[in-house]
Amino acid sequence: MKIMVRGKGEAGWKPLDKSHYDSEAHLQGLLNKDISLIPMEPPLLASASEFGLPGSGATDIVAVDQDGAITIIECKLAQNREVRRMVIGQLLEYAAFLAKMSADEFVERFDELADAPLYQTMAEKVEDFEESVFKENLTDNLKEGRFTLIVAVDHINDELREIILYLNAHSDCTVGALELEYFRDEQRELLVPHLYGGPEVKEATGKQRPTAKRRRWDETSFFEEARKLGDDLFYLVRDLYEFTKMEADKASWGTGAVTGSFTFKMETEKGNTSIFSLFTDGFIYINFGYLSFVTPNEDMETLRIKLNEIPGVDIEAKDFAHFFATFKLKPLRDESALKTFKEAVLWIRDKIRSYDE
Repeated sequence: MKIMVRGKGEAGWKPLDKSHYDSEAHLQGLLNKDISLIPMEPPLLASASEFGLPGSGATDIVAVDQDGAITIIECKLAQNREVRRMVIGQLLEYAAFLAKMSADEFVERFDELADAPLYQTMAEKVEDFEESVFKENLTDNLKEGRFTLIVAVDHINDELREIILYLNAHSDCTVGALELEYFRDEQRELLVPHLYGGPEVKEATGKQRPTAKRRRWDETSFFEEARKLGDDLFYLVRDLYEFTKMEADKASWGTGAVTGSFTFKMETEKGNTSIFSLFTDGFIYINFGYLSFVTPNEDMETLRIKLNEIPGVDIEAKDFAHFFATFKLKPLRDESALKTFKEAVLWIRDKIRSYDE
C-alpha cells in the first residue's frame, strides 16, 4: 500500500514511507494505549497489558467491550516464526487458563495492570452502564470460555490466514488477525488497521456461539416481569422504585437480556455512581464496586454494618473495589427492615453528596 500525504498549504503530495516497528513491544504498546485501533463492533473499551495467568505465563493484552466480552491479543512481527503456528497455540493456552478465573479474580487482576479500574472505565464510556449486568455477562463469558483470540501483526502471511480461516469454520473458537500497517516520516505517524477473521467472519460460518443480547427495560416491561415474584414481593418492588425516583439523582433502567433492573444512581463531581440495583428475579445488589470510585472505604464499611442490622442480611467484609453484595428481597417484607434499608441508602447518599461540598 502506498500512502500519499500533503500538509496544509503544500502544493504537492509526498509519499509516506512504510516503516517497521522497533519491536513487538512497540506494536503492543500502541494497541494497549488505544485498544480501539482494533476494528470490532461493539468496540473494545478497556485493556490491560501483560495479563499474567497462573501456570501459563502472560498474554500481551486482554481487552473488554461494553457487554463483558473478552478479547485476548498476542502481538507478533512477521519476521518472528512464531507468527505462523505457535502463536495460535499460545492464545489457546491463555484462553484455557483464563476460563478458570472467576469474574472477581479477573477484575482484580485487570485493575492491577490497567491505567484505570475496569468498572470505572466502563462507567465513563458507556451511557447508563449497569455494573451488575456487566458482571453477569463477564461471569458467563469466563465460565463458558467464550473469548475472541486476536493475533496482532505488521503483516499477515498466507499460513496465518489459512489457520484463522480453518479455526473459524471448524471449531468453536473465534479467531482473527489484526494487520496494523505502520507509516511515518520525521513529523507524522499513520496506522492502517485491517482485521481478518474475528467475530463477523465467525458469525458468517454459522458456528458462532450465542451471546446474551442487551435490551432496554422500562417501567412497563420491568413491572410486568416483576409480577412473577408474587403479590407479597411485588408491592416491595413498587415501593422501592417509588423511593428511588424520589430520593436518587436518577432511576436508571437496566439492559439485561432476561432479567430487568433499575438502579439508584448518583451524579457527583468525581463521576456517576450507584448505591443499589433491584432485579426482577427478587435480588438486590449493593454496588460497593461502583461506590468505591467516589466513596472512602470507611463509609462503605459503615454502610455494610448498617445493612447487616437487617435480619437475614449478612454481607461479609471484602475488598470493596471488586465487590457487589447481593441478598434476596424477602427480608425487607418486615416494615422495620425496609425502614432500616432505606435509612442506610439515604445515609450513604447524603455522604456522597457531602463529598462535593
